[in-house]
Amino acid sequence: MRAGYLARWQGSEYEAFPAPTPEGLWIRLYTDRPEPGFDRVREGRYRRVVLPSALEQLAYVRPVAMWRDQPFLLRSREGGRAHLEYTGGNAAVAARLGCTRVERGVYEIRVPSDELTGIRTETVLIIDAGPDRSSDSRSE
Repeated sequence: MRAGYLARWQGSEYEAFPAPTPEGLWIRLYTDRPEPGFDRVREGRYRRVVLPSALEQLAYVRPVAMWRDQPFLLRSREGGRAHLEYTGGNAAVAARLGCTRVERGVYEIRVPSDELTGIRTETVLIIDAGPDRSSDSRSE
């Protein structure tokens, strides 16, 4: 599980990356296999650039968990430890939990992975336009 953008275009789901350009916002779609209209970036990585209006859906997904009954973004897990970012919005609670302030409003902590509960993927829809869209795209 990792955080990032996912897009549905022409009925298929792709890793996505919104890319502001002088011409406006474009969405880069990525796949690990060759597909018509996708350019090879490197071995096992292919890209196609489309307009946001061409998408059926664009979402931001991120892994979240609870630790000590408080909400966290699950940044990573390795070697039995979890790197968390507190999302509860209360500096006093973050301090009580032992979180380190990394910048204003951002608190992180590393804890044993087995102490996490409620691990799930949270999805925030950005575009939900349905399947009947045009196929505006451009090569980059």
